[in-house]
Amino acid sequence: MALKNRLAKMVIDPSFRNPGLLRTIFAIDNAIGLDFVKALAPMKLMPASSQLFMRCFAHFTSGEVISLEASTTMAAFAPDRASHDYLLKQADEERTHLEHFRHKLDQFGLDSAKLDGFVSSAFRGFGTTIREALDREYFVGGLIGNNIVVEGLAIRLLEDGCKDLRANSDEISAFLDFVLEDERHHVRFGQRRLKWMHERGLVDEAQATEMFGRMWAHVEGAVSEIPDVLDAMGVQGNELLANCRKYYREQFAAAGLEAIAA
Repeated sequence: MALKNRLAKMVIDPSFRNPGLLRTIFAIDNAIGLDFVKALAPMKLMPASSQLFMRCFAHFTSGEVISLEASTTMAAFAPDRASHDYLLKQADEERTHLEHFRHKLDQFGLDSAKLDGFVSSAFRGFGTTIREALDREYFVGGLIGNNIVVEGLAIRLLEDGCKDLRANSDEISAFLDFVLEDERHHVRFGQRRLKWMHERGLVDEAQATEMFGRMWAHVEGAVSEIPDVLDAMGVQGNELLANCRKYYREQFAAAGLEAIAA
């Protein structure tokens, strides 16, 4: 294992520091159909193919787009100044993540403009459900949909998945840690705002439970729709669902709202 990791770092880390190398590999892959990248996939040295690489990025990028839109919209009708200011900061962080993902794809010679076509329908459902809640200025729904469910799913994907790539690449690991730090702060904000609002009688638990139920259905749908992406990340669907459900329960319990994800 240690030898494999050292070999992988000789391939992956230089590729991320000098994207022209990965661009060349993907170009060969696409031009002659050799699927050279896929040949390395069983050893988890590289993402399985240029298309799968884009599919992985597409879903992370989709989450950032949803969170950027949600945090920006929520800031406009936040119930207090502290929430308003934090949500604008969150939006800025989401924008940074989004720009980085797209920049990397462009560096690697992959068409970031095609990303939307790779996103599963359930991931689109996340955005639709949150948007519907925010159109009604349902702030609690925004916290549940975006700060707990979408951000929480990102955390579980990055922590439960990518283990092989983390072991095989210092470059990737450093970036994932950077993103994870922000995402944990976003979830913590959602959890603490929910607790603050619940203590003041501002949370309709039946309505909140319904919102979470709709979002959870999208989580289950998304996991079932992207088995190849999850496999490339080294995570099993059932394991991911169990860890997500446990994580959501912990967040709602900390907010005094255990029944929402019971």
